[in-house]
Amino acid sequence: MKRSEQHQVFADWAARHNAILWKVARSFAPSGEQEDLHQDLLVALWHAVPAYRSEAKPSTFVYRVAHNYALTWLRKQKRYQKTFEQLSDAGPGPAAPASGGEAESQRRIDRLYEAIRGLPEVDRTLTLLYLDEVSYREMADVLGISGSNVGVRLNRVKKRLAEELKED
Repeated sequence: MKRSEQHQVFADWAARHNAILWKVARSFAPSGEQEDLHQDLLVALWHAVPAYRSEAKPSTFVYRVAHNYALTWLRKQKRYQKTFEQLSDAGPGPAAPASGGEAESQRRIDRLYEAIRGLPEVDRTLTLLYLDEVSYREMADVLGISGSNVGVRLNRVKKRLAEELKED
């Protein structure tokens, strides 16, 4: 693939599927790091464009690239945090204070993403795909699992999120 073709495909996908990248970033990173992860996802997508073979829809490919990169990013963050905690006896730093005055709907969305971040990694991506009304077959393709496994996992995730968000 020529560089100009790669640029054209990337620009199209970045525009069309930017919401996917933001959802993945919000699901895997805390609020202070979401923009950084989003930028990293864009770079990962740029590098992945030449590997696209038209075997799946572009949105499925974008999800797969974003999911895989987010998993790698999350592992790096955990290793960094563990190393930092070992080097300093202080342990993890204090949590950032919550910003006041947000609208109720924004609070509920933030709470949903917080609950999604608490899910196992594969279930996070599965939840995002479900919220985007992606078919079970495409979910299975993105995650590399069977369609029946998608259904079982989704039912468990829905129950878990419903319990966690009950008071909201």
